[in-house]
Amino acid sequence: MITLAKALIQAAAFIELSSDDTVNPDDAVRALEDIAATLQSASRDEVAAIRAAVQELIAEERASFARADALRFYEHFLESVGLVDI
Repeated sequence: MITLAKALIQAAAFIELSSDDTVNPDDAVRALEDIAATLQSASRDEVAAIRAAVQELIAEERASFARADALRFYEHFLESVGLVDI
């Protein structure tokens, strides 16, 4: 389940961090809102997998490229999609 969660988070990061020439800003907002809305119905196990995936992505990013924008996205992902208190 962590692998699926990582793929989802990486896709969301691509949408969020892409330039306006790559992804239409209005479409990006809609896509990220849809992802957040869907994640609101995640089970406890799914949320745990998402949390673990976020931590792995942060560690991987720090160990490799350490892109500041990607790190910020990963560090705030749970809050951005409303999974902080779940």
